[in-house]
Amino acid sequence: MKFLRFAALAILATLGHPLAGLPAFAATTSQLQTRARSLALDVGSSRQRYTDATILIWLNEAQRFAVTDAKPLLKSGSFELVVGSTYYAMPSDFLQAYRVSLDFDVLEETTPEALDRQDRWQETSAEPTHYFIHWASRTKMGVYPWPESSGSTGTVRYEYYAQVTDLSAAGDSPFNGVTELSPYHDSLAYYAAARMSALDGRTDLAVLYMAEFRAGVERMGREARMRPVYRPAASAASRDGPNR
Repeated sequence: MKFLRFAALAILATLGHPLAGLPAFAATTSQLQTRARSLALDVGSSRQRYTDATILIWLNEAQRFAVTDAKPLLKSGSFELVVGSTYYAMPSDFLQAYRVSLDFDVLEETTPEALDRQDRWQETSAEPTHYFIHWASRTKMGVYPWPESSGSTGTVRYEYYAQVTDLSAAGDSPFNGVTELSPYHDSLAYYAAARMSALDGRTDLAVLYMAEFRAGVERMGREARMRPVYRPAASAASRDGPNR
C-alpha cells in the first residue's frame, strides 16, 4: 500500500497536482485517456485492461458531475414575450437560470409554491415582474404575470448555467473548449483513474484520485467566475447579498 501511494504521488507530481496548480494548457480527449491510464497503472501496450471507449464514458461522467457542481459555463439568450403566454422554451443545454431581465429591468425569481399563496395566480395578467422554473417542465421558463396586451410584452434576456457537451473525438477539449477552464482538465483524468483503480481493487489509489477530482472541481467552482479587481462600494446589498 505504501508503494502504491508513493507511486501515485510521483505520477501526480509529473502530471501536475491540482492543489499546487494544475498545468494551464488545454488537454484533448486522447491525452486525458493516456493520463488516466498512467495514473491507474494501465500503460501496457499489449494488455491494457480498459478500452478507450470505457475511459471516455468516465471522462464524460466526470465532466457532467463537475459542471453540475461548479457551474462554470455561462451562456445567454433571449425571447420575445407573447400575449397570453406563460411558458417559453429554453435552450437544450439549459441547466439553471442565472439572471433574467425584461427590456433591461431585472425580473425577480419566484416559484410556483410561492405563487400558490396568491389566489388564482395562473389567471393574473399584466406586465411580468417575475420568472420561475417549474420542475415539471424544466426545459421552459415561466413569467408572472403573463402579458395581457402588446403593452406588456417585450424582450426577455437571460443568462444561464449551461450543461456541457460530451467529449467524442480524440481532439475534443473538455468544458466546451472554454480556454479559461483548461487548468481543470486533468481533474477528469483523476476521476477516470479513480474508477479504474477501484475496479482493480487499488482502494488507496481510488480514494486519492477521487479526492484530487473533488479538489479540482471545488477549485473550478471557486475560481471560474472570479473578478479579482472588482471592488463594489460597501452597502447593505453587498454585505447581505442579493435579495432573491
